[in-house]
Amino acid sequence: MDGRQDRVAGAMARLAAGDRDGAASLLRAALADAPDDPEILHGMACVARASGRPDLAIGLAGRAIASLPAAHFHITLGCALHEQGHLEPGRAALHVATLREPRDARAHAALAAVLGEMGRWSEAEASLRAALGLRPGDPALLLDWGRAAIMAGGAGIAGRLVASAGLFAAPDAGRLHALAVLLSERGQHGEAEGLYRLVRDLCPDQGAAWANHGAVLFALNRHDEALVALEQADRLAPDVAETLNNLGLVRMALGDLPRAGEALARSRRCAPEDVRIAVNDATILAELGDDAAAEELLRGVTADPVAGRGVEGARAEFNLGTLLLARGAMAEGWRHLEARGRLLPERRWPGVAAWDGSALPGGRLLLHAEQGVGDAIQFLRYLPECLRRVEVVLDLPPALHRLVRTMPDPDGLIASRCTLWPVGTPLPGDVAARCGLPSLPHLLGMAEVPAFAPYLLPSVGEGDGRLRVGVCWAGNPAFRFDRRRSIPPHVLAPLGDVGGLCFVSLQHGVAAGALPFVMEPAAAGDWLETARVVAGLDLVITVDTAMAHLAGAMGRPVWLLNRFGGDWRWSAAFDRGAPPCWGNGTSRWYPSLEQFRQAGPEVPERAWQAPVAALRAALAGWRQGGR
Repeated sequence: MDGRQDRVAGAMARLAAGDRDGAASLLRAALADAPDDPEILHGMACVARASGRPDLAIGLAGRAIASLPAAHFHITLGCALHEQGHLEPGRAALHVATLREPRDARAHAALAAVLGEMGRWSEAEASLRAALGLRPGDPALLLDWGRAAIMAGGAGIAGRLVASAGLFAAPDAGRLHALAVLLSERGQHGEAEGLYRLVRDLCPDQGAAWANHGAVLFALNRHDEALVALEQADRLAPDVAETLNNLGLVRMALGDLPRAGEALARSRRCAPEDVRIAVNDATILAELGDDAAAEELLRGVTADPVAGRGVEGARAEFNLGTLLLARGAMAEGWRHLEARGRLLPERRWPGVAAWDGSALPGGRLLLHAEQGVGDAIQFLRYLPECLRRVEVVLDLPPALHRLVRTMPDPDGLIASRCTLWPVGTPLPGDVAARCGLPSLPHLLGMAEVPAFAPYLLPSVGEGDGRLRVGVCWAGNPAFRFDRRRSIPPHVLAPLGDVGGLCFVSLQHGVAAGALPFVMEPAAAGDWLETARVVAGLDLVITVDTAMAHLAGAMGRPVWLLNRFGGDWRWSAAFDRGAPPCWGNGTSRWYPSLEQFRQAGPEVPERAWQAPVAALRAALAGWRQGGR
């Protein structure tokens, strides 16, 4: 190595150590002796880049390449062009570098950085795969690859990163967290969970790491694990409003209402101006029966000139609507319930205006289901009154189509003024407005529960003389708070001890595989097939699912096992005047329905014991002929 090479090597060593001035001094001295030496020019370009002068680096690297087109010169030129904002020239220079020296991981990584900034994430991911092939144990490259792969829409990214956990250390936690956030923002919570867990393992003493892992576990409905993570986060970093907010929601999902209330009250004390937390706190207060405090909080949010117009204002107004409905204040409740349109705007038919309740001369109303099957069944009772005002195109889940055709039609309104919209067909051209089924009471001005007559009437098969009892014990497990309304099969097991009955499963989905006792299997097919089974039953026992609405709408005897602080439609405000025959509640929505309500806000395992015991005793009495 000659003297000039020694000086270049020494200068680059100083630059690597952070001594830019020392490196520049050595290189200037060397340049005075050899002004066209490409290695010295390249060294000066590196110093210029390190000094924040990519414009100077471009010229110096260009002069070096003119003498010697080495791959590492092209890397420096490409990086300088990138830093100066010249993306396409930078990409071209770095592409040349990869062609000249395909075994240089730096060239592939630098090319990926430019491609990423250009939005060409698939190419960036490929370049980083090439770099990792050359340096498979480089954690920085692996993290760069992870970002590019996520941005390119790849799958299985978190799995590869988690499998390489041994390469990462605590300083990498920030970048891993950023990747987890990217995945969460794309709705890929399952993938994100692995990265949040890895961050937690790298930083076991940081409350934020546990809190973030707990939040994603909550999003995945893995409530027991979320509880452990969030309680640990609270121990490590007490009085963090977001941690306490999530902790409260998890406890609520698990049915531990008193402790959920404690956590949300603490959260609100930590962040009294956070309207999102205030709305959550109001929710748990209502569940605990403190309606006055809940209403005060919700009205405060809706009255706020800023918050009231935002998403949390809409959520507060919607929750206020359910609170008022539960109290029986139906006119105001229905009006506030319309705020759901601000929470989940209807985007399927952007050119169709929302209906205001008026007649539509020459046009028809698109009347559509919004939420679950139970809601659709409940609000179909308003269809005849709606048809007196407008003609309707009815959009329902396909599984309800045959069942709806069993609706009685004494005035011929359904036959003459209502059309079921066939699945997969274009929207009829004469549709002039749209409306969700739950908006009908408000828009029709119906502030009271309509008089009841059975409005779903499937044919009844011949029975075999035995007393037949249908049982449904679980709702949709995807519902965040399903654990409070569904009942573990073993809790219902005592009902099977009542002799002389033929039990029939009305349970569908995953829960159907775990029967609480011996019973006939559930009917296969759509809701009409289920309704035909219900029509042949002497009694339906169910938790708060669509089954209660189906049996109720058919006028069949139904006993509802209902959670404390449950859905507004089953509140005591809607009990009938006459006392129940068997349970501790009734329903003006469905006169054939009786409720067995939980008495207090205990955890589900304890809270269901008394209602199930009361129902078992009632079932035995009913079996003895008291029905």
